[in-house]
Amino acid sequence: MAKLITGILAHVDAGKTTLSEALLYETGAIRNLGRVDSKNAFLDNNSIERERGITIFSKQAELNQKITLIDTPGHVDFSAEMERTLAVLDAAILLINASDGIQSHTKTLWSLLKQYKIPTVIFVNKMDMPDTNQDVILKKLQQNFSENVICFDKKSTKLDSFYEKIGNSDDFLAEKYLSGEEITTSDISKAISERKLFPCIFGSALKLEGVKDLLEVMDTYLKVPEYPSDFGCIIYKISKDKQNNRLTHLKVTGGVLKVKDQFGEEKANEVRIYSGEKYEMVKEVSAGNVCTVTGLKDSYAGQAYGISSNINNYRMEPALIYSVIPPAEVDIPKMLHILREMEEELPEIKVEYSEQNSEICVKLMGEVQTEVIKQLLLDRYKINIEFGEGRIAYKETITEPVIGVGHYEPLRHYAEVHIKMSPLPRGSGLKFLSRLSVDVLDTNWQRLIMTHLKEKQHVGVLTGSPITDMELEIVAGRAHLKHTEGGDFRQSTYRAIRHGLMYSKSILLEPMYSYEIVVPEANTGRVMSDMEKMHGTFVLDESLGGFTTLHGRVPVSTMKNYMNEVRSYTKGLGTLSLAMDGYEVCHNQEEVLKQLNYNPDADLANPAGSVFCSHGAGFTVNWDEVLNYKHLESPKL
Repeated sequence: MAKLITGILAHVDAGKTTLSEALLYETGAIRNLGRVDSKNAFLDNNSIERERGITIFSKQAELNQKITLIDTPGHVDFSAEMERTLAVLDAAILLINASDGIQSHTKTLWSLLKQYKIPTVIFVNKMDMPDTNQDVILKKLQQNFSENVICFDKKSTKLDSFYEKIGNSDDFLAEKYLSGEEITTSDISKAISERKLFPCIFGSALKLEGVKDLLEVMDTYLKVPEYPSDFGCIIYKISKDKQNNRLTHLKVTGGVLKVKDQFGEEKANEVRIYSGEKYEMVKEVSAGNVCTVTGLKDSYAGQAYGISSNINNYRMEPALIYSVIPPAEVDIPKMLHILREMEEELPEIKVEYSEQNSEICVKLMGEVQTEVIKQLLLDRYKINIEFGEGRIAYKETITEPVIGVGHYEPLRHYAEVHIKMSPLPRGSGLKFLSRLSVDVLDTNWQRLIMTHLKEKQHVGVLTGSPITDMELEIVAGRAHLKHTEGGDFRQSTYRAIRHGLMYSKSILLEPMYSYEIVVPEANTGRVMSDMEKMHGTFVLDESLGGFTTLHGRVPVSTMKNYMNEVRSYTKGLGTLSLAMDGYEVCHNQEEVLKQLNYNPDADLANPAGSVFCSHGAGFTVNWDEVLNYKHLESPKL
């Protein structure tokens, strides 16, 4: 039977683990309430989580026969782990700390829920704290999120005004309300599932206040989706159990998954249903359930099988690159192998090795994640590493369309590919397509090229940073009846992208923070001045009780250690909340290019030239001469 897969999302310290415990307790899934400060929470069962008092890894728990709960990390350093769960959620509980209000990271979470089209219930926690006002908080939720955030507690739902507010969320419901026709539970469920309506419950998870109301809203109004009969699944997480077995966490999105079912060349040895640390072995899992599979070695987060589609572009990604300094007794190959194992569980770290510098680098979200990675390596492998100073993780894109040509023809090999590269709006990531007729290039070859477009992190020619925000389209291609092998198209595809980048006008992009800062009114001018100096933007939100709230966006590179400055000039009274907020054109491109001093011609791992054949021997043609040797005509731009 399909279940409602529900995730809890929150900014750190909102009480997410406490709410998870309360939900488990109220549904009878656990007998005793655990506490974060007592280090006995049901879902924070990793030793590092219990020691630090924060959720680091997403966990699954069975609430009842209808609902599976997935608890996600709240700390911004682990937001990539949180985002990976969104692909499998049917509904979300967005948790708000009544004392702290709507912070920058909370706004990011709301934006992600909108992007993934996830029906959302809001639970405002810690209403037992002093100076919390339900009406004020509800108004702020409506201003920041949607005017259709509506209180769904038992007292509200009995009022006539409740159905008037429901009617305002949708034209169909408005018509029913105005005509005096009953607005049914099914009507409300439909509006919630279409994200036209957002129920809100106020309470205190610690004191079990409002938790039953939350469960009732979920049980009454949240719909379990219907699923097709054809098999499909999507993988959202890779982990290891205490016996070091590799675990693939997935949601079945169609049909039935059975033990020993094939996943490409591999098969599922075991199928487990986890609840906290414990699990039950099952023979099969039907669509609409999350489960864990053993036996897969090549699976990865975002991968899909059957009728589902891969997820290629996650929004939450690290903004900093750190060099890894292993201890003297651990050589580079061993360290690389261990880090690549860890990369399967934390794909956002993007392990890279520079032969030129004999340096291993990883991408990380921030200081807390660096500390956690160090602890994980020490616990699992008894290796004590250090990290170098973090540097900015830039990206590159193009400003105008260009066609790149890649040709690969050493003796008894042949492939030519033309790729049109077009700029896309900021934050689009990479998109891939082909409108090429199968009469020009067979479907199998086109699929192979598409695989090679997607499989690699292609890098730009300004700094060797990953490319983004462009559409890559196959516009021409040719194979040889006898001599073409699969690897030939890999070579020609990679070279075509690089060739196009060498001809294009590229620009550098830098990571941005969205921020919210609350300071005494006397410090407002200081914040405005600082943001201008840091090439950021600011908007004055409000002044209340002698404090001013401002928000905006600012480059990660200029925001370093600013929290310490805020504490200093506000004498500890100011607060700063940060959240990753995509990329923008770099404010100091020339300075960065000079500092990094990247030479694209010297990057032998990413050649822009092509290999042609003459008199039975292959020869290399430099990128600026490839157009004189190509075998196919490119379409006009």
